[in-house]
Amino acid sequence: MKKVISMLLVICMMAMMLTACGGDDKAASGNDANQKEETGGEEKKEDTEKEDASKDGEDTSKDAEDAAKDLADEVEKASGGEGHKVGFVTFGLGGDFFQQLADTFVEVMEAEGWEAQYEDGKFDPTTQIEACENYIAMDVDVLICWSVAPEAMDSVVQAAMDKGIKFVSFVAETSQYDALMVSDDAELADCCAKLAAQWIDTKFADAEDHSVPVAVLSCRTADTGVVQADELIKIEEFSTKAKFVTEVECEGEDVDTGMKAVENLYTTNPEIKVFLSAHNGLAMGVNNYFTGMSSPVTDYSDMGIFAINGDDAMANVIKTSANDESPLRGMVLTGSVKDTANEIRDVCVGLMDGSMESGTMKKAGTIFVNADTVEEYLSTGAVTSLTAEDFE
Repeated sequence: MKKVISMLLVICMMAMMLTACGGDDKAASGNDANQKEETGGEEKKEDTEKEDASKDGEDTSKDAEDAAKDLADEVEKASGGEGHKVGFVTFGLGGDFFQQLADTFVEVMEAEGWEAQYEDGKFDPTTQIEACENYIAMDVDVLICWSVAPEAMDSVVQAAMDKGIKFVSFVAETSQYDALMVSDDAELADCCAKLAAQWIDTKFADAEDHSVPVAVLSCRTADTGVVQADELIKIEEFSTKAKFVTEVECEGEDVDTGMKAVENLYTTNPEIKVFLSAHNGLAMGVNNYFTGMSSPVTDYSDMGIFAINGDDAMANVIKTSANDESPLRGMVLTGSVKDTANEIRDVCVGLMDGSMESGTMKKAGTIFVNADTVEEYLSTGAVTSLTAEDFE
């Protein structure tokens, strides 16, 4: 982009110089014509005409300079990034997915020529509001927020919009926004349940209906976690073999919390074969507990773990489940980290250059990753061989 801008600016300068030279030629031509018609009494007239021609050349040169400046301004505006600032208030940074998204967001926006920063929302509405207020004080051009509690953000969103800052509501819909990048939380959880149900019903095809014990590890500190946990515990609606046994509510959603939670769960419910979680950190904790040195289990062939919003690291673990080397079998997500960051970039640029209207909603699709599709996902960042239509 910067190379294109530089080339256009060079062209503008060349056009300005050529036009100025044309003005000088015009002055010289006017001088020659007057000399040919010169008579003793017309020298004064010649001088006047030379001055007029010179003035015309100066005016033309100034016009060309102004036109070049106007074009340069338009080119810079069209570049979508030079001099613009954007702040991203994250949901939290408690898992690899969230941190990778934040880091990739900065990388992508800076490549576009933007000044980009992010703040850890810490899964806390008050922290998010304070971070938004700081970005407003910094006079960013675009403010993005993945709200923990969207209903608590009304005043700070209004404050941003009153200052002319473009507000992007990410994943969790606020009451006002210039752009909404959203996934349906319940729908995404249903997709996770469907992916798990497919494996359960195939693996335990000969089992009695609703006899395969399933546990859900949840974190209900945010609206998204509540909605998705409520969907995952409906696993019996998607599987003829699954039996929902218990929900383990966790205070956090990181790996360590998941490991401790499943260690306690195994003490009371060692029969559970399948674990579902809307949180990739908790799911990785379950996997790490069972694959660790002190694991009470060594045979993972009849165990399955399924999660929402994993990353490449989780995909590589899923890859090992093809040979039953780990119980982590699948994940669903709304796009790779890089794809999501690129979509954020497109929204920011669109809002600033006017190509995206205020109030636009962009809905994300769903990617299904399991042992059969993981190679496709890791090599392309997408999956087309297994889609939501396959579960209808």
